[in-house]
Amino acid sequence: MTIESLKAILADGTFHHATYRTDFARGLHIYSIAKPGSGFRGFEYAGAFSEYDPLPLACAYHLTRRTGISLGSYGQG
Repeated sequence: MTIESLKAILADGTFHHATYRTDFARGLHIYSIAKPGSGFRGFEYAGAFSEYDPLPLACAYHLTRRTGISLGSYGQG
């Protein structure tokens, strides 16, 4: 995922939530609204920003920080 693709899903209204994971896949994981008949609980995985690449991670956090960042399961934490 790139910052440009994140901006696109934010602009077109398909952004669902972001979850910060601290397991082996450390970073900010982005989820979009699922197309009808696909996804899980109304959303699907769009991509991630790795903790090991701090500049894009900081930018992605800034773009999503008031939109539904989740620390719980299924984007409801």
